[in-house]
Amino acid sequence: MARNYFELFELPARFNIDLKELAARHRERIRVWHPDRYAQGSSEERRRAVAVSADLNDGLKVLRDPVSRARHLLSLRGISTDEDTDTSMDADFLMEQMAWRERLEEGAARPEEVTALIALVAQSRDAKESELAGLLDSGQTTDLDRARELVRELQFLERFTRELDCAVTEAL
Repeated sequence: MARNYFELFELPARFNIDLKELAARHRERIRVWHPDRYAQGSSEERRRAVAVSADLNDGLKVLRDPVSRARHLLSLRGISTDEDTDTSMDADFLMEQMAWRERLEEGAARPEEVTALIALVAQSRDAKESELAGLLDSGQTTDLDRARELVRELQFLERFTRELDCAVTEAL
C-alpha cells in the first residue's frame, strides 16, 4: 500500500483540506527532520532524516494539488486511476474537450477569446472538484468509479489549462 500522506501530516483523509494547515505542519516537521540537523549524526540518523524529509516533501506536493490528492485518496482505498492503460472517457466530456479545442484554434489570436475559454474551463474544473469532494468526503464508498472518472477528467482539464496559458502568452 502507498504511503499515507494524510497520516504523515496528521490530517483527516479528505479531499477538502486546509492548505494553510498543511503548509504549517510541513514546516513544523521539516524543521525537525531537515538533513542539515543530522549532519553530525550517525549514518543511520542521516539516512533517516533524508528519507523522512523526502516523504514530507513528496507528501506536501501530493496533498497540495487537488488531482494528486484525489488520486492519493483513491489509491488509499485500493482504486487506481489507470491513466497509463485505460483510455476510455465519457463521450460527452470528450465532445466538450473537442469543442473547446476548436474554439481555442479559432480564437487563439484573440486574447479575449482565450480568456473567456480559461474562465469556462475553470468553472468546469471547480464543478468537478466540488463533485469529487462530495464523493470522497462523504464517508461512503458507493461511487468511487465516478470519483475515478472525475480525477481523469480533471487531468485533461489541467493539461488544457496549460495549453490555454501558453496561448495567452503567445497572443500577447
